[in-house]
Amino acid sequence: MKILLVDDEIIALRAMENIIKQSEFNCHALLTANNVSDAWTIIQTEKPNILFTDIQMPCENGIDLLQKIYETQLKLLVIFVSGYSEFSYAQAALKYDAFDYLLKPLNSETFLSCLKKAINTLQEQENTEKQKEMLSKFFKENQTLLKKQFMETLLINPITSFSPELLRQCISLGLNPDFFYLIGIKCNTTNRMNILQNQEYYISYSLSKKINKEYEGIASCYVGNIVYILLPVTAENPAARARNFATSLVCYAKEKLFSSITVGISEPGNSIQQFPKLNKQIQYCFSYKASDACSQEDSILFFAEINDYSSSIIEINEIISNLINAIQTRNLSDALEVGDAFFDLIHNENLLTQQDAIKLIELNLHIQLKNFLDDPTDSSYLTHPITRYCLESPCAEHSRTVFSNCIKNIIQELSSATTRNTGIIVNSVMEYINKNYDKQIGLNDAAEFINRNSSYVSRLLKKELSMGFSQLLTERRMEAAKDLLAHTTMKVSDISEKVGYTSTKYFNQVFYNNFQMTPTDYRFVMNQL
Repeated sequence: MKILLVDDEIIALRAMENIIKQSEFNCHALLTANNVSDAWTIIQTEKPNILFTDIQMPCENGIDLLQKIYETQLKLLVIFVSGYSEFSYAQAALKYDAFDYLLKPLNSETFLSCLKKAINTLQEQENTEKQKEMLSKFFKENQTLLKKQFMETLLINPITSFSPELLRQCISLGLNPDFFYLIGIKCNTTNRMNILQNQEYYISYSLSKKINKEYEGIASCYVGNIVYILLPVTAENPAARARNFATSLVCYAKEKLFSSITVGISEPGNSIQQFPKLNKQIQYCFSYKASDACSQEDSILFFAEINDYSSSIIEINEIISNLINAIQTRNLSDALEVGDAFFDLIHNENLLTQQDAIKLIELNLHIQLKNFLDDPTDSSYLTHPITRYCLESPCAEHSRTVFSNCIKNIIQELSSATTRNTGIIVNSVMEYINKNYDKQIGLNDAAEFINRNSSYVSRLLKKELSMGFSQLLTERRMEAAKDLLAHTTMKVSDISEKVGYTSTKYFNQVFYNNFQMTPTDYRFVMNQL
């Protein structure tokens, strides 16, 4: 690191130089100048990192030098050393981003403290720049992958609120077009050649790879056997752009992958929050393709061109999905808000459509509840009032009230069931540890025994007991070891093996870490009581 010292008084200049040479910072290169002109030449040629400069000097002063540095945007920390304490100098120092301001006569301790702070600041800035450079390099090299992962997240876990952080992420990934189509591609598995056992997944992978490689600015991912593409378009003739793009992929699949594909194209969108809705439209295109209403020669389907669909069916399915999500997260306010949106949506439909929608939402709730409740009959008790009291006049105020009460009861019952299940799971894990602590067991063994996911069990234990499985197992083994040490004459090596440790040395280490004494010392203390 280079340090430049500037002062027209030779004595003051040598004083600063000697302070540094006699300190821990004597390893840094020292440069000196006794006027602004020479100092500016050194700054341009030697590129120092830190500048200590006097203010009052002949011709140009330290403020003039600082102004030059500021205007040329040089990365240089400037510290004023002056015998003048007028406020105007301090103001000028602040205006041009001076790092610090020291008064003469210099105190060695104060001077070195300021130098240390400057060096630490530069090192932190350097580390920050290196991190930014590394992140920038990683982002550039992995932008395609990051786009893919981000799109997958949006499709699998749709966003409910558009936070500033999410907006920044979209902008950085280039996923914030003003106008776009969401396109879905699905392999037609009726290919008579049937070259591959999982052909549709191979086609999805190949198409996604081609798109990411050859089409700049277009993001894609594949979820299962479907490739999803976010295609930015302009307001001028967007459908033609989408059709040309889809046609090129159909030809590629046919000529290079020996397969036919169906391309579903949503209505135009202007926000990634619309992904769930646009995805529903794509799924409808695939369903329509599979129906008798569609010619088998049609490979490219625009949702907007399909005329025989109910305008509210997709929106109802989307609302039901949102309602289920709100109930699963026990979010009553969101669930009630979605319920209101459901009734507002079906309000203008005919009575038959309203009744079908009520039956559909009751059926979905019933199916979901069966997966969460201990007694499946409880689900009928909780959901049946919806069809029993709401079918006659689905959008009446009374029906809305019944529906809201059912949602409240469902969330309350699920919350209670979760509490009960949590207690059962924790108790089951503890029981498993009590019965098997003398064996070589781990979290996966316990999770498999109680038929639960190991990650879920781990999170649950930490949430309810503030301890992980390993800590619980160790505590149980230590309690058993203490009991054997106090009430038997067994050898420590035998006790180690009996409580589940294959290494006596490791057992001794764990015991000492827990009780700050060796097993032998613990036995001696207990025998004295």
